[in-house]
Amino acid sequence: MDEMIEACRSHGVKLATVFQKRTTPHALLTKKAINEGKLGKLVLGDAYLKYYRSPEYYKSAGWRGTWAIDGGGALMNQGVHGIDIIRWMMGDVDSVFAYTAPLIHDIEVEDTAVAVLKYKNGAFGVIQGTTSVNPGQEPRFEIHGEHGTIIYGDSGFKVWKTVDGDTAPLVSEGSAEGADDPNAISSDGHYILIDDLIQAVREDREPLISGEEARKSVDLILAIYESSRTGKEIKL
Repeated sequence: MDEMIEACRSHGVKLATVFQKRTTPHALLTKKAINEGKLGKLVLGDAYLKYYRSPEYYKSAGWRGTWAIDGGGALMNQGVHGIDIIRWMMGDVDSVFAYTAPLIHDIEVEDTAVAVLKYKNGAFGVIQGTTSVNPGQEPRFEIHGEHGTIIYGDSGFKVWKTVDGDTAPLVSEGSAEGADDPNAISSDGHYILIDDLIQAVREDREPLISGEEARKSVDLILAIYESSRTGKEIKL
């Protein structure tokens, strides 16, 4: 990551990253509500990323489930997109304490992880990430503040309640894609971000998600791994 960011900065070219979950209507509306202060002071920000991948999935390619090439397990491969969402919603993370392990699959990286977070704004949070829960569950994001709560998943809003009586915006329902089958993941968000990169080049501006911004989510996962390995709370 450091080398990619430095190479692009030093040569004056654009570096864009793909966190396609940021492009969904539910994510954008939730982020807008947080930015507008509809939830007030943030208290809790949780991401539940309970996927399932079969033993055949891990056997289908030699890189899957390895430290050297996959870079990690349920968090780094499947969960990184949801981890990016909750960090984007809540802000940067101050510290984390975590447990990770391969509880089900015969792999060297984690298929199950639980982390407790303290955000820099003082709020707390939980991340659960798996490829061991059968059947896989719809990813779920829960944001609680002093003035309200928003909970949503891939298929839509579950809760939208604020003290001012604001109701959930009407948006088309999505699908709980990819919980069990990675081939079911939509490519719509990828196209949006690639289009944005093209426009960033034409307009000479930063892409929506820069390398520096994206690496924060990977750094969080690496801190979770370090906490699990050392048994200590890790400051970011």
